[in-house]
Amino acid sequence: MQQLRVGIDLTGIWRRPTGIFRYTAETAKHLLLLPETDLALLYVLFFAREIHPDFVPFQQSFETVICPTRYELLSKQCWFPYILPRLHLDVMHYPAFPPPYLQLGSLRTVMTFYDTGPWRYPQAQTLHGRLYFRALLSHGIRNCASAVTLSKHAKSEIGYFLGNHYLPKISIAPGAGRPEFGQVVSESRKQQVRADHHLPDSYFLSVSTIEPRKNLPTLFEAYTLLKQQLGQDCPALVVVGRKGWNCEDILRYMSALQEHVLFLDHISDQDLIAIYQMATCFVFPSLYEGFGLPIVEAMTAGCPVITTTSSSLPEVAGDAALLVDPLNAGEMVCAMQRVLQDADLQQRMVAAGRAQAARFSWEETARLYRDVYLTIAASRNS
Repeated sequence: MQQLRVGIDLTGIWRRPTGIFRYTAETAKHLLLLPETDLALLYVLFFAREIHPDFVPFQQSFETVICPTRYELLSKQCWFPYILPRLHLDVMHYPAFPPPYLQLGSLRTVMTFYDTGPWRYPQAQTLHGRLYFRALLSHGIRNCASAVTLSKHAKSEIGYFLGNHYLPKISIAPGAGRPEFGQVVSESRKQQVRADHHLPDSYFLSVSTIEPRKNLPTLFEAYTLLKQQLGQDCPALVVVGRKGWNCEDILRYMSALQEHVLFLDHISDQDLIAIYQMATCFVFPSLYEGFGLPIVEAMTAGCPVITTTSSSLPEVAGDAALLVDPLNAGEMVCAMQRVLQDADLQQRMVAAGRAQAARFSWEETARLYRDVYLTIAASRNS
């Protein structure tokens, strides 16, 4: 049987599994689980320093290449161009960060292009980050054999900022919520998580990196207004997420609300599932997303969702969420109050959310990527 050797860069997934790293890991795992095709695919997985623990159970299903460093700039721009010509790959996929600027030989690449944030919201990145990602993303889309993004909106944005002539090479493969998020957590386990993290009986939840693009100040403004209206009857606000860049002002804002806002940084996946399931409502106020994975996770967990009308978020949320102007704190207050005070609305949103989340599947996402690899192989042999 003819064999196709596909490399997948997993050197970034040693980081906390949020956003692109969650998407990268889940896609790779489900690729390994897909049934074989007529053209056998052999996956060559690249890890930083050691095989990631999530992949140890599958290590008989792939070849392993270990990168000696976790430093992204050094590994991507120096180590990959050095090692790849020795591995005789047919396709190389970069699912987290853009491909190296220098690539020797005729190796055909696939890149996952999450969003055009460096162009659409340049003020939400450092100057260095903006220039670095603009250069690498532009170079990557120009030279790759195929690109994949996560939503129709993200694809249209790539065409708008980098040129519509790239659109024929771009496929769409959305993210998904893991089934574990929908498995009901026992009451005893919930109470243990509540005690471990000092969670109140009732709370609004937001899961987000602490950085400007996530628009948390508008959520804090809305929450302050709601607190003024409801007084002691207002639930707390719980924010789960790591600290990102330029977050000092946001953290100071949070500190001023510390009696009513609880910030949780390092949370295990098991605890996060329980935290989703215990929340009164999930609020995702982001200004710009290529997809918005936390929305699907919350819906899978049975938590009503409020999100914004910006970027891909209406596409992901469908009719299952309440949508608000991301910069209108008053709209956000009204939505939060509606969910809080209308039990029937909560139940309808939970049911609609689960149905919407069921439209997304990691197995289907993996199958879409495999189709991309096979199409590249067919075009090369034709």
